[in-house]
Amino acid sequence: MMNLKKYIINLKRHHKIGLIVFCTIALLHKFIANEKYIVAGTENGIAFFVEGEKANKGIKTLIPYSPNSIDKKNRKVGPLSKQDVPSLYYRHWLGTDSVGRDVLAGIIHGSFIAFKVGVVTVLFSLIIGLLFGYLSGYLGDSGARIKKSTFWLWVLSVLLFWFYGLYSHGIVSYICFAIPFLLLAFFIYKTPQHKKGNMGFPFDVIVFRIIEIINAIPGLFILLLILALFRERSFTNVIVVIVFLRWPAVARHLRAEILKIKEEDYVKAAKSINLSDSKIFLHHVLPQAISPIIIICAFSFSTAVLTESTLSFLGIGVPLDQVTWGSLLKEARYDFDSWWLALFPGLAIYALIFLFNSIGDRINNQLRKV
Repeated sequence: MMNLKKYIINLKRHHKIGLIVFCTIALLHKFIANEKYIVAGTENGIAFFVEGEKANKGIKTLIPYSPNSIDKKNRKVGPLSKQDVPSLYYRHWLGTDSVGRDVLAGIIHGSFIAFKVGVVTVLFSLIIGLLFGYLSGYLGDSGARIKKSTFWLWVLSVLLFWFYGLYSHGIVSYICFAIPFLLLAFFIYKTPQHKKGNMGFPFDVIVFRIIEIINAIPGLFILLLILALFRERSFTNVIVVIVFLRWPAVARHLRAEILKIKEEDYVKAAKSINLSDSKIFLHHVLPQAISPIIIICAFSFSTAVLTESTLSFLGIGVPLDQVTWGSLLKEARYDFDSWWLALFPGLAIYALIFLFNSIGDRINNQLRKV
């Protein structure tokens, strides 16, 4: 089974260039498009990201506009239209919206939003998917045995944490929402296995039914329902909802892969010498499941970006003051003559989704040849 490094090396040239360009723009967006000086001399010495009126001399960014900068003299001007600017440096190369915000600066800033949403969503979907994939695929319906009293005590603890988590505010609610998963993982790790008088816990049946229920409900309906429960608009809320929709796909694919791997002779040999389930899973099962995990992550990233863009376009859940690719597309709905508001953000969304989907297809094709 090829490792991650070999997969990256075997990517096509345009895949590598696309990843490098996207990550560079996303991570350095403030150094590319910003109305402030990157480094400038002030009365107090050298400082970073200095306002123009406070700076004597300094280094400017490539694009002299922030995503929320308003140019009142150039409202709703196209990239080919005549613009009232002092020099080419201040030209709006991809036009402006109805307020006067630079479209190119918005696209560059939106790349960071897409990067942040995609990476965080994939990370947490992977963590939750790994946990439930382990419970369902490796432990199954008879791999974990617990005392009945211990089981009901843990059920009560989970319900209490969820109850107080839902009625708290800020980061506390999300911590309380995550604690049950951490407690469950710790509980599975510490519980003695196959003791007499203990009850078997049907993890496979429960996890698979949960996945079926989530998949049976339309994703957009779940998005609207859960986001309506949150009082404030934030990207954290959007990420939580997308993770809720994406972890079943990760868990389902991992479950299928784990069920196949755990029947291999080397896994049976590890069990015969009484290695713990956690060691067998981490050292022998999980490394062999890396390939499908990479494929799932690639497709999950593009799905997360598309979902965030859809919510921004609909104006749901995402903060109104944040400029994203979806919010730029939203502006095009109100003015059909401003074609650039639909074309350039749409191309950015399409290019990123196509990039990660093609990477997933490329790795999948390599996996079939092995």
